Amino acid sequence: MENEAELGVSTQTTAAGLTRLAAGIGELLHDKSIDSRFGAKLLKRLDKEARLVIENRLEPFSSDDELALKNALGQLQRALQQSEAGLLVQTMAKLRSNDEKRRPKKNPGT
Repeated sequence: MENEAELGVSTQTTAAGLTRLAAGIGELLHDKSIDSRFGAKLLKRLDKEARLVIENRLEPFSSDDELALKNALGQLQRALQQSEAGLLVQTMAKLRSNDEKRRPKKNPGT
């Protein structure tokens, strides 16, 4: 697919299709149905495809379509950040729990 883009072959993907796909990926992230690392890879690919769609403008689409696509990609980016932040919080809690298990308990009578 990338080789086609490098050769100047245009994409047949529509702005509306990318917008729906970005929204769907965001929902999957929210539901924890996909991992944030996988979501980040999908966003990277979506972003590349969106640039091709916007630059080539093979299909007639309005500035509203372009704005909707950019908003959907932005929302997906925020969903990824929230997912990663949630994972960070969980990891920190687990580390704290493990640290507390390793610490020797203080004897109140000594």
